Amino acid sequence: MNIEEIQKGEWLEYQDHPVEVLIVDRRNQVVTVWDEKSQRKIDLHADLLKADPQCHCDSFLYY
Repeated sequence: MNIEEIQKGEWLEYQDHPVEVLIVDRRNQVVTVWDEKSQRKIDLHADLLKADPQCHCDSFLYY
């Protein structure tokens, strides 16, 4: 996913489940997300994330 499209607070998909964007580091192309599935923060390269219409409900419970 293009780092310029990613916004803090939105939900994206990572490894077939939603994650919430906490920090966007455009300079290093890194995004810090909250992974509800593993209950931890993860730093990921923007290319590992994808937009998913199912995530736009702003809730991991949607899945």
